[in-house]
Amino acid sequence: MSEVEPLRLPEMISRLVPGVKVFIILHKDPLRERIDVRISEVLGLEEDVLFLAQTEPPVPRTLASDTLEVALLLTEGGGLRPVGYAARLLDVREDYPGPDYTHIQALALTAPRPEDFFETSLRMHYRVPVDEDMGVLIRLEPPASLAEPEGPEGSAGAQWPPEEPELPEAPEGFETTELLDFSAGGARVRVAGSAQVEVGSVLPFKLLFLGSGYADGDGVVRSVEPDPDGQTLTLGLFFTNMEIRDIRYLERMVARIVSVCRQREREAEYS
Repeated sequence: MSEVEPLRLPEMISRLVPGVKVFIILHKDPLRERIDVRISEVLGLEEDVLFLAQTEPPVPRTLASDTLEVALLLTEGGGLRPVGYAARLLDVREDYPGPDYTHIQALALTAPRPEDFFETSLRMHYRVPVDEDMGVLIRLEPPASLAEPEGPEGSAGAQWPPEEPELPEAPEGFETTELLDFSAGGARVRVAGSAQVEVGSVLPFKLLFLGSGYADGDGVVRSVEPDPDGQTLTLGLFFTNMEIRDIRYLERMVARIVSVCRQREREAEYS
């Protein structure tokens, strides 16, 4: 990882102001392609201690003295550039001064030094924006999961993926579900309706590749962002509880679409 230039401590410190959204990376496992990222925000910076809001799910006090990664997104060239530093968790405070003279829970971490910043990543997978011509849809299922296709993986005569099923109705309170982007590890979706969705909620999903098949599992809600219209939510989903055959199928389909996307990018550069 390369040190970010020309950003130095004064410039970065000016960005770490109360209310700024940051990301806490608790764990990265490149071999298993797993990453645990939790959203937080800056509460305050006092000398060499950075105070961040407790996350959901919460960072436990048992991780005190462990090294975590704190990252924020910088706007650069029309895109977002994740920049972070390695911080040590000093304490989980129960009495940090909050609004209206209340006390809130806060994470106390070591503040960065000039040489600490580096470019980082908040995901393990290439994320694909969804175009209308891709024929990729997502449906959030009712809580009762559909029956799994019969036959073990690799058995004689077994076909995977099976024929596309009839699409289930969205959960009560969801009027529409729009797939914004996706990868082999998760997706961002926009939902409209009156349903109450919180971080940590589990929404069974079915990701359909029209004319090719589908993959399903559970989507754990990692982030919830209300849209300015006040009628829709943008959800970050982490895919889990998937059958091995669904995972392999999803990986193949994502790799195929990524290949097409990158070819389009190369052709655009030379046009």
